[in-house]
Amino acid sequence: MTTKKAVVFSDRKIKTFEKIVREQTNERKRELSRSIENQVDKQIDKKFNLFLKDLKISKALDKHKKACDELDAFKRDLENKQKQLTETRKKTGKGVYDIFERQAKINDWNNGSVYESDDYEDQIRPLKSICRDEIVKQLRKTTKEGLELDSIDNKVNNLLLTLSYPNLVADEVDLNKALDTGSSMLSIALNPDTLTKQVEA
Repeated sequence: MTTKKAVVFSDRKIKTFEKIVREQTNERKRELSRSIENQVDKQIDKKFNLFLKDLKISKALDKHKKACDELDAFKRDLENKQKQLTETRKKTGKGVYDIFERQAKINDWNNGSVYESDDYEDQIRPLKSICRDEIVKQLRKTTKEGLELDSIDNKVNNLLLTLSYPNLVADEVDLNKALDTGSSMLSIALNPDTLTKQVEA
């Protein structure tokens, strides 16, 4: 009678056998998997529709597809409309800038104040500022406040011009007395009687 003994494999031998077995079976497993995938490809369309019917989800999917298609169409239309409006804005913005550039040369304005921008607010702000300056100029010429401002400026300019003459002498002015009587330094400075020009012959 043959005596049987237990076979004991070391961990290293088990790993070696495992590697050999896997290598020998992997190729066959790949072939079988490819065969199954090919069969799935042939059946998927027909069985997927049956699958959806079994789930009673077909109508919901149809509604969802319609909603997605409508949204995609809207996005395409929106994108096209946005491109169209952007191009129009560039053209109209350039039109505004071109007109202003011509007027700036005529009126001696700083044409850099209105940038060649297609943004409405970027153009309207400096235009309003220029308009404000023009109104100020007009009011300086047509109102009593403006005429008085011009008069003061002229007197100051004349006074400064007078001070630049050679051999200039002036009557003495008692500043304390002037201040006591409530006169301002500006009224003293702008009074032509306080200065006498003497130019050598």
